[in-house]
Amino acid sequence: MPLPIPARITPRGARAAVVIAAVFASGWYLGQPVLPARCEGPPRVIRYSDHLAADTLPDCDEKPRLLSWLGGTFR
Repeated sequence: MPLPIPARITPRGARAAVVIAAVFASGWYLGQPVLPARCEGPPRVIRYSDHLAADTLPDCDEKPRLLSWLGGTFR
């Protein structure tokens, strides 16, 4: 039994594959978390107890890059 010949990729199919890959890559990039600039660096307060814990500044949670851009943080 001979093996079937694989179908050729048409220009239309190649464009569709490129568009799908671009949408995936841009969605991944825009979903990466970004810290605000004031929150970078060492934490402000370090507490010592049975384990090391650091208090962070308020509103220093990570946001997806797209939400940061919409909020005006272009980093």
